[in-house]
Amino acid sequence: MPRTVDLSRPLETGMPHARTIQAPEFTPTSTWADDRMRVMRLNIPTHIGTHVDAPSHFVEDGATLDQVPVSTLVGRAYCIEVLRDDPVPITAADLKSAVDLEPGDALLIRTGWDDRYGEPAYVDSHPYLAVDAARWAVDTGLRLIGMDTISPDLPMSMRPANFPYDVHRTLLGAGMLIVENLVLREIADRWSTLFVGVLNVSGGDGAPARALAVLDD
Repeated sequence: MPRTVDLSRPLETGMPHARTIQAPEFTPTSTWADDRMRVMRLNIPTHIGTHVDAPSHFVEDGATLDQVPVSTLVGRAYCIEVLRDDPVPITAADLKSAVDLEPGDALLIRTGWDDRYGEPAYVDSHPYLAVDAARWAVDTGLRLIGMDTISPDLPMSMRPANFPYDVHRTLLGAGMLIVENLVLREIADRWSTLFVGVLNVSGGDGAPARALAVLDD
């Protein structure tokens, strides 16, 4: 029987976020006690929690979320486990030695940092993709890359002034989507059918998403 695994983080108060964006706010506007119904207002950045980066995030004329083909959000995906305890790069050799991917596949990369979500190090000391890994993903023709870290680029504590975001620009510049803050421990080293239910924000540079993997157990 197929089994569906939730790969996404809940949107909630106190969730980790980059220091360059604001914390989310969740404000009740109608309550059961006062109104006999519940309504909440969300004030959230587009790049928080499990979310998708659209090409327009770092590419001036890149596609926005509403311009992304929906076929990009559904399809075959492989989750490779490349465990890292420290902020060290994941290289092209780490990725291409583990599995044969075809153009149009999605690659999910589990570093083990989905187990460290909520720790200060999750924002400042996570592993990251080397630029050659991003170029390999583009050359392979992948449709999407996802990670269990807050960013595929160098962690914030290690970025120099005028940091160029080379990994983001390489992937998004090729039209490839990026999904960040995934929970991948249940699907490590497995194929699945991936569904990424990203909010369809008109003109959106990114948005939170519910990511699901269907496994043929």
